[in-house]
Amino acid sequence: MQTLNVQESGFLYIFKCIGLYSGGCLYLALYIAALIFLFKKGTKRDREIFLYPSLVLLFTVFNPVFPVAINSVFDINKEYYRFIWITPVVILLSYTASKIVFENDYSKGKRTIIGAAITCILMGLGVSVYAKGYTPAANIYKMPEEVLQVSEMIHNHANVEYPRALCDYNMNMEIRQYDASILLAADREQYMNAVAGQISDEMIASEGNYPEKLLAMLVMGKELDFDVFKEALDATNTEYIVLDHYSRMIYYLEKAGLNKVGETQTRVIMHYDLKDPKKFELADYSEVWKEQKF
Repeated sequence: MQTLNVQESGFLYIFKCIGLYSGGCLYLALYIAALIFLFKKGTKRDREIFLYPSLVLLFTVFNPVFPVAINSVFDINKEYYRFIWITPVVILLSYTASKIVFENDYSKGKRTIIGAAITCILMGLGVSVYAKGYTPAANIYKMPEEVLQVSEMIHNHANVEYPRALCDYNMNMEIRQYDASILLAADREQYMNAVAGQISDEMIASEGNYPEKLLAMLVMGKELDFDVFKEALDATNTEYIVLDHYSRMIYYLEKAGLNKVGETQTRVIMHYDLKDPKKFELADYSEVWKEQKF
């Protein structure tokens, strides 16, 4: 959902968010059905807890005009979808199901049948985790095997403990979770801006903005002047670029003087010889820790 753009989607933005949020699951439809049930059959307290707050969400979070209006003041492309999480879908469905089964004068057998029917509805309108079959984890880290391979290749080639790299989108997001000793040339926010196309030509042409210049090359396919590109690599202390086998930027990187130092099934690791490598060291808090001991 972070790749959606309010300016491009307009009033359809919230509906696209809902579609991605639901992911084929129809629990939001059940949520609406539960609200209607509580409106007709629920107590005054039920309506105060569930119905009235839901009306507030309807006129704000789920209002197609609302994100467009806010985006004219603040950039909310990468945050707005989180408002959908406020909706108490699981709580309301559980409460309504319990209310239907236990707050009526049903016999034990009838309650069992109704409970089983509601369970089947919830299962049928949901999405099974194993709908496409069970895929065993490739490793104990629950990460794609290539993430481990790229990490190992970079460390085997690097002369420093904490090498800095910039990777294609998926690898960048995964390696930051797996191996914190590989420093990244661009943080998550900068990367998401590049994916959303928010790096302008003015930003690239201006002084500084070195991570954005590297992202403009890797994500947006901008062939920067070689001197500008190398300046960005040196300024960010970036030695390694990891990109897809089929990326057209491989030829550009080779012309810029980078060398291929590793290769996996779908990735290529390119290396740049920094003019003035800067060694990164972690702060040593051992003395502080010793003083804290009793």
